[in-house]
Amino acid sequence: MADTPTDMEAEAAVYILIGRVWLDKNEPEIQVHILLTAPDDDTAIREALNALAEDGYEEAEFDQIGTLTGMPDEEPHASAYQGATEGEVAIVTFVDENAPWTDAPDDDGEDADNVHPFEALKGWKGDA
Repeated sequence: MADTPTDMEAEAAVYILIGRVWLDKNEPEIQVHILLTAPDDDTAIREALNALAEDGYEEAEFDQIGTLTGMPDEEPHASAYQGATEGEVAIVTFVDENAPWTDAPDDDGEDADNVHPFEALKGWKGDA
């Protein structure tokens, strides 16, 4: 029997992974919250790691993983949740207020200067 949209929605949950990433081993860590849909923990971790690698992150460590039961009230998590329900892997980054902004890779793979501490939803494909 083929999966219906209702069956697929019941199988996939919106996961949040909380951890740290590094663009380079020698650079400061960047706190991340990653939101995505997946059928299980292992798939969520694998898809999150793949998305981070595609965005140029060299290393990642996850401290917590869980599922969300509804859309968060606050940004940037509300938009990230919406993106996750649409099949995106939403990466929300946080940089220590006392640390200098990081040089995260931009769309062409080159380092961008002065990336904002709330560089939310890398790769976000919103309505054009």
